[in-house]
Amino acid sequence: MAMLNRVRDTIHNQPNRTKYAMNHFIMSVGISYLPLHEEAKKIAQEVGKVDVFMGKTLCQTNDATEYIQNAVEKGRLGFKRKHVRC
Repeated sequence: MAMLNRVRDTIHNQPNRTKYAMNHFIMSVGISYLPLHEEAKKIAQEVGKVDVFMGKTLCQTNDATEYIQNAVEKGRLGFKRKHVRC
């Protein structure tokens, strides 16, 4: 929970690569760890869309709120990864 709060408070002031990783962290916690699902969903809404400059590519960052909601609709909550990196 402390890491989610830290991400919420600092994500928009970080370098691009860090913002991308923090956004992915919110999505991962919201989908894979059921005890913090609601908290991650709330924080994703508070953070909103994260703008990350990736050079002249067509890559885009996912909106964490939409990504978590899509996983809920597909019934993919609570899956476990073999390896987790923090």
